[in-house]
Amino acid sequence: MELQEKITTLLKQCIAYADDILLTTRTKQSLLDTFQKLKEISAQYGLIVNGQKTKYLRCTRENYRPEELQIDSMYLEQVQSYKCLGSTVHSDNSTEEEIQYRITLGNKAYYANQFLFKSILVYKKSKLKLYWSIIRPIVTYAFEVQVLKETMKNQLMVFERKVLRKICGPTKERDGT
Repeated sequence: MELQEKITTLLKQCIAYADDILLTTRTKQSLLDTFQKLKEISAQYGLIVNGQKTKYLRCTRENYRPEELQIDSMYLEQVQSYKCLGSTVHSDNSTEEEIQYRITLGNKAYYANQFLFKSILVYKKSKLKLYWSIIRPIVTYAFEVQVLKETMKNQLMVFERKVLRKICGPTKERDGT
């Protein structure tokens, strides 16, 4: 598949991880052509595409009626969201639900390790290292490359402050209050 162009002008992309393949195209016809070529190349190596597991997602902010795509004898179901490498992609390109899900996972990770964070035997510096190496990566996974709205950034900062307050305890002002 001739996929070597600049990412900003790329008409089609193919991302493969283990036995999952993600095709990203800008047009419906490009998707049909790329999928057909993928099926042909897979067949050369004795692999087949499972039509029941194959889905497609149309990302747009416009309202549209879901429809099935037919390629040869295969019907591809249209979905509103899918999970790829641990992140959920929605048809309207929104990330609000994903952020809420990540914050929930971060809370679960904190409470699962609560005995360490509340222990007086563990130094504060060690607790902070645990936070930075365990909880924060869970919450911020895949957000390094996304553009976030201010409200979403605030939600993430509120979560971080909440956890850091629990780890570090109350703080005092310079005047001792």
